[in-house]
Amino acid sequence: MKAVEFIRRETGIDEFDVAIVGGSGIELEGFSCEIPYSRIPGMPKTLVPGHEGKLKVAEIGKKKVLLFQGRFHYYEGRTDEEIRFIPLLASRLGAKVFIPTCASGAVSRRAASSEIGVVVDHINLTGKNPLVGLIKSFGDRVFLNAKTLYDRELSDLFLKTGLKLGIKVVPVVLAATLGPNYETFAEIRLLELAGADCVSMSTVPDALAAAFYGMKVGALTIFTNDALRPEASHSEVLKTSSERSEKLSELLKTAIKNF
Repeated sequence: MKAVEFIRRETGIDEFDVAIVGGSGIELEGFSCEIPYSRIPGMPKTLVPGHEGKLKVAEIGKKKVLLFQGRFHYYEGRTDEEIRFIPLLASRLGAKVFIPTCASGAVSRRAASSEIGVVVDHINLTGKNPLVGLIKSFGDRVFLNAKTLYDRELSDLFLKTGLKLGIKVVPVVLAATLGPNYETFAEIRLLELAGADCVSMSTVPDALAAAFYGMKVGALTIFTNDALRPEASHSEVLKTSSERSEKLSELLKTAIKNF
């Protein structure tokens, strides 16, 4: 990938340890060397407000960390290749750990009374999968074991770190819907019956691709609204994401130092 060589030249770093994807309105502190996606060869451009489209770099502890500030969503009409681009690029740059973050609506009451969720399982309701058509090697199609998708050690570390920092953090099952509309009351009741704690229009496709490319996956979500409230807007999502980003940033930095 031309993007790999470009990023190595721009940052002066050949291999990275961790890659983070920032969700809607999520702002993580302490990152520098901002590279607009528009400068990276082959990189799609972000289209959604709250996804600024910049690659940032930081050293946390002894780990070299990539932050993709902005992601791509199926509801934008993206192809599987565009959805896979960030996980593939992260893996080619050497990342062994992939941490997608997102904003989500709280479905369960425990999520509604918390701030941040550690994704331990998911329900993919998008009707899409970025692994479709991928050939792993020698013509064999991949059959990813999604039961072990979210790394248990990473999830436990995120939970323990959040609790030590005094953050209201809980393990969650994330439901992914295609969007771009917010869910109806009937759909929310169905999600709760299915065992979902929260719902988002992202993260699950990223996580599937990252696992396929051989990275450990640990996903985090900021609960930005109670899905059962009649009001729902992207501006509310961005506002709450921004307010809770400081806590997410603190959790991430502390956890990464202890990998």
